[in-house]
Amino acid sequence: MAREKVTGAQTLCMRRYLLTVCLSVWMDSAHGIGVQLIPQYPVVSQSVTLSVTGVTGTIRQFSWYKGSSVDANNQIFNVIPSLNSVTNGRQYFPRASHFPNGSLQISGLVPTDQGNYTVFIQTGETTAQHTVLLTVDEPVTSSVISTNNKEPQENEKVTLTCSTNNAEKILWSKNGVSLPPGLILSADNKTLTFSSVSRSDNGQYRCEASNTISKIISDPNTLTINYGPQNLKITGSLQVTYGNPMLLECSADSVPTPTYQWKFNWTLLELQNNLWHIQQATSKNVGYYTCTVTNSVTKLSLETSIYVTVNNFEPLSDNYAVILAAIVCGCILGSVLIICATFLLYKRYVVPLKGQSGDRGEDPYQIYHNISNTLVAHPEKEETPYVGLDYSSQNMYSDLKL
Repeated sequence: MAREKVTGAQTLCMRRYLLTVCLSVWMDSAHGIGVQLIPQYPVVSQSVTLSVTGVTGTIRQFSWYKGSSVDANNQIFNVIPSLNSVTNGRQYFPRASHFPNGSLQISGLVPTDQGNYTVFIQTGETTAQHTVLLTVDEPVTSSVISTNNKEPQENEKVTLTCSTNNAEKILWSKNGVSLPPGLILSADNKTLTFSSVSRSDNGQYRCEASNTISKIISDPNTLTINYGPQNLKITGSLQVTYGNPMLLECSADSVPTPTYQWKFNWTLLELQNNLWHIQQATSKNVGYYTCTVTNSVTKLSLETSIYVTVNNFEPLSDNYAVILAAIVCGCILGSVLIICATFLLYKRYVVPLKGQSGDRGEDPYQIYHNISNTLVAHPEKEETPYVGLDYSSQNMYSDLKL
């Protein structure tokens, strides 16, 4: 019996509720009452007006309720404009105020203000009520990208996470354009996953978080894939001329830039950069040059060596240069003296002989040759001391007759 009474009471309440809803819908339809949010998308910390529209006639009184029903427990306040009377209800809060046309204003919005609000208006002719949903939006904040691996290496798994508040939508970009295909995004787009990173994944990544009222783009997160060292080599001349400069350069493909260590003939040196420079090469610089590179992230190292020779030509010292210059000058001076002496002798003895032979029209060389021939043809006779005085008498008289 008690169960039937309860059931009957529930049925009665249901009928009353349906009657109230139907009456409200009829009054709204008949009188065109409505509530418009100004602004349309209220923002936290700002104000919103729940503006009543479509009211005809003079408003005798109106009430606002926090909720979807006109229950006394939900009432914010009741206003009688003609008497300038305001009665606060159980849901009243100081940030709520009213206007004579029945509108409600809420200032300094907070997230808990969000929900349904109902207005009940009584005019001289009829009554009406309307319920509206108030949403309170919060601007997007704290759009920051974080990663699970700050020094990723090739073929490792890497995830980037966009940390943000109040975002309804998240978009990713790489170097200012849309993401390339093949990357994995979570259902809410907050996490970007690389199953196996490669050098092509290097770049700047950003996430854009937005909602109805705001948008924030994160600072770029630079993804750098570490690898190497690879392709190690030493460049430079393998044969250097004595006294000339010598330059060797060690290079390798590596991220980050590797550290360098040099050895000369297998002895470790203190040189820590990739260049080995010698101002003037000597025979002491002949030997094996070894370069070792190490990647501080991958912990890998490579080593290579080359053999450098210096040719045997060595320039003379200053003293030797002076001596050599003196010898050369002496040789030149001696040659000049010999030439001058030869010229003088030639002019003194040879030229006069040529002149004499020219007067007789005979070659002087022929004269000397004929002397020997005459001696042979006419042998010299031995003369007595008186031979010079022996004149023929006939010749003497012949001379006197003349």
